[in-house]
Amino acid sequence: MSHVDPEKIAKYIEEVAHERIVPRFQNLLDGEISTKTGPSDLVTVADVEAEEDLTKIFKDFMPGCLVIGEEAVSKKEISTEALGSEDGYIWVIDPVDGTHNFAHGKPIFGTMVALVKGGQTIQSWIYNIPGDEWAIAEQGSGVSLQGQMVKYPQQNGKKLNEMRCFIGRSFLPKHVKEPVEKVLKEKYGEVDSNKCCAHDYLDILRGNAYVAMYNRVHPWDHLPGALMMSEAGGFIRKWDKSKYGPGDEGHCGVLVTPDEALWNEIYSDLVADFI
Repeated sequence: MSHVDPEKIAKYIEEVAHERIVPRFQNLLDGEISTKTGPSDLVTVADVEAEEDLTKIFKDFMPGCLVIGEEAVSKKEISTEALGSEDGYIWVIDPVDGTHNFAHGKPIFGTMVALVKGGQTIQSWIYNIPGDEWAIAEQGSGVSLQGQMVKYPQQNGKKLNEMRCFIGRSFLPKHVKEPVEKVLKEKYGEVDSNKCCAHDYLDILRGNAYVAMYNRVHPWDHLPGALMMSEAGGFIRKWDKSKYGPGDEGHCGVLVTPDEALWNEIYSDLVADFI
């Protein structure tokens, strides 16, 4: 087995989303929301139950595989160490990406799943649950949005001040926030944040944005979208200019652009002098 049937996996994800996540949207009780690393790092009963269901489904579907879920890692039930070296199949799950939005009743959240083998992401799924919208990617075969193959949006003469960009600043070191904000104000256009990586990547695939930059990188947040960005023809690298992959985690920084030239320009603006 190399690749799995993407539609079958999508069906599993969708069934769990509609059983565990959708009924809780705008219907969470106080005791069903808690915090992890801080007051803005939330987890809900929907996150936990959806991850448990998907973990069981993937283990039954592919006996002998490893499953790494965001909530299991948070509870120290499993680590991410195997992602960079394990030869077998590893499923990576973000049961509710955009939990803060979900917990506050905002319809900007989704489920993200990646399948890793031999240190490479070979397939990925992003399900925009409120919009019932799918993006699915396979290594070497491209990425589809709602069943239609899509490409990374190109600049076509647009300058940075005409582009919508997702540039996360909340986790930047304090000493660089002010100079970065100054550059953004002087040169960049709409600098946005969905507070949900799934929707950031979907917006790029829709052609509604061009750039995404993140300081804090976890595999469940970025492996699914990174494969899609690459398969769509975008240019994605870590801040040290090396390729991003399953073994990377923490504050390595990731920057996604239409091409290498724009990547270098943004790197020079926002990373090289400050990070």
